[in-house]
Amino acid sequence: MSALSGVRMADGRYADGSWELKITVTDMSIKNEQGEILKEVEIPVLVTTELHVGGVIAKLVDSLKSKYDITKSWSDYELWWPKACKWLDKMGQVLGKYEVQADAVLLYTPKHKVVKVQLPDLQYANIRVNFAAKVLHTVIEICKFFDIRHPEELSILVPPKASKGDKSNTPSKSSKQNANGTQESGGLLTPNVLTPGLTPTSPYTPGSPMYNTLTPKNMKGSPMASHSLEFLDSAYVDPKLLTTSAKPSTFALANLFRPKNLLDKARYNTGWLDSSRCLMEQGVTEHSIIFLRFKFYSFFDLNPKYDSVRINQLYEQAKWCLMCEEIDCTEEEMIMFASLQYHITKLSENTDEEMEQNDNRDIEQALQDLEGSLGSSSVASKGDITSVPELAHYLKLFKPKKFTLKGYKKYYFIFKETSITYFKTKEEAASLSSASIIKLKGAEVVPDVNISENKYIIKLFVPSLEGMTEYWLRCESDVVYCQWMAACKLAAKGHTMADASYENEVQNFRTLLKLQKSGNSNGTGGDQTLQLSTNIEPQYYVARRHLRKLGNKVVVRKIQESVTNYSSYNMINAKLAYIKAWQALPEYGITHFYVKFGNARREELAAIAFNRIIRMDPNNGEALKTWRFNTMKAWSVNWDTNQVIIELAEGDSQITFACTRFSPKLVHELIGGYIFLSMRTKDADETLDDENFFKLTGGWNG
Repeated sequence: MSALSGVRMADGRYADGSWELKITVTDMSIKNEQGEILKEVEIPVLVTTELHVGGVIAKLVDSLKSKYDITKSWSDYELWWPKACKWLDKMGQVLGKYEVQADAVLLYTPKHKVVKVQLPDLQYANIRVNFAAKVLHTVIEICKFFDIRHPEELSILVPPKASKGDKSNTPSKSSKQNANGTQESGGLLTPNVLTPGLTPTSPYTPGSPMYNTLTPKNMKGSPMASHSLEFLDSAYVDPKLLTTSAKPSTFALANLFRPKNLLDKARYNTGWLDSSRCLMEQGVTEHSIIFLRFKFYSFFDLNPKYDSVRINQLYEQAKWCLMCEEIDCTEEEMIMFASLQYHITKLSENTDEEMEQNDNRDIEQALQDLEGSLGSSSVASKGDITSVPELAHYLKLFKPKKFTLKGYKKYYFIFKETSITYFKTKEEAASLSSASIIKLKGAEVVPDVNISENKYIIKLFVPSLEGMTEYWLRCESDVVYCQWMAACKLAAKGHTMADASYENEVQNFRTLLKLQKSGNSNGTGGDQTLQLSTNIEPQYYVARRHLRKLGNKVVVRKIQESVTNYSSYNMINAKLAYIKAWQALPEYGITHFYVKFGNARREELAAIAFNRIIRMDPNNGEALKTWRFNTMKAWSVNWDTNQVIIELAEGDSQITFACTRFSPKLVHELIGGYIFLSMRTKDADETLDDENFFKLTGGWNG
């Protein structure tokens, strides 16, 4: 023993370099000398900077045994340093490496804790998750629990707290107990609460095989593919996850996030958690409310046979996205969505098996119809592959400019490869004189359709040196519109009409127009298989803006008139049709952030989509410039300046923008995540390559 052992100096340290490290042990049930039950106890442990973490824990456990005679398994416990916001999880690393000093206060606490997870359908469930695991792995475990394939498409959102004086509709953090015993959590009254103890046969009940662990029951020592049938077999499918009630509570509806402007949307998006860090490091505590949401709008291999829960949750997220006006849509489109929703609701209420089988269409054919918008692979068409097809029609052209009073002019348009050439007449086109060219590669293609007014417009935003040049093409009929819209969409991605997916794209737009026509018709076609309800509450089917304009009675009448047009759809196909129509909206799949581009003085919007970055005007959301991911060579983050740096292949140019309100990791992760998702294949044995995901989303060079 050293001669200096036990000699204490003024700073609290001992002369031999050791000191007492204060460690609070949580989740205990200990009786003290007064007979009181202690939930946590503080134990001082004599340590040095050279003592490794494992040694600290060994001393701590010995002290607990000698002082309180405790014998229990500590396998789930680890040291947490609240001030530094990190786990001390490397048993062989010394305290000096962690920079633990004498003033540090540590917690010895279980890694697995309970959080309240809100699903996209607004249902809640208490789930025990690993607070020391990376968020990506936590999401994977939650998705196993809920039978949701492809968990890489989802993430966890914690709505940011409203700043002082901010009156935007961000859900509050309050949690109150209601008179009926239900809980108002995060500003939302929990509909169909999956609460432990209320449903004895539920996997959410304490004591059930799946409550205390998220380990799949059939784990065989090897990692499972997140889209394999073994993954599905490990989960318990609760019927509540497949269908939801006709409406949530009025309280829940009133407290949903309802953005008033683009600033609200951008601020809300800063609530996405970093997938490479754990919950505890990002301020999530036990019993916190977290939102499980689809973060990446790239949905792979939606299969009705295996994805009932996934499709239902995706449908619910789309529904509330439209109801809360996160995405704008026309009056016609809103009635179409409302009618489909009402049809789905009535099917959910009907328990007869025949209601699930009333659609005689072939499922495989229905999936082929949805391939283009749902991300499935295309079926090659049998045609002449030696020449590139082209379109030629008379269309009307309008070039919007400030202070212009000019209207549409008629021109003869020829679409070939990825460009549009237009002439004053067909005769000029034959002689190839006075041609004007629109190059569509990298352009934004936005539909503007109003069937009742016979308006079929394609809005093109074409990249140029000055920014984005705008062209509006007005088609004479829906047939011409579908052909040109499909061709423009492919050309914007760099593909020609010879691409195998062209016919599928055309069919997709025809199907969407058919849905909108059904929503705009009087509902005279088709057999009525359901007794229509006369007590439709329109506030649960139509966004507030449209409801204020139309009024309750008109909305109810329009829904009842058009719902019979969808009577041939079974529940799963009705949901897929809803998702497909949602994906066709101009604002679909865009995540906004406020940033400063280059040396700009004012903030602008950077919008991230599944295949591109868009620079937007913050006042009106107008696209100023677009860069597609396939033109990017590299992307990284300068952590000193909080800048995202993107190197482009064309002309060795570079894009930089600074993230002044949030971590640049958010934007970097979205870009890298979408590129990661684009690399997926249908190999049934493929497991989720989390190492590659973190490499693409990490924000570091090399």
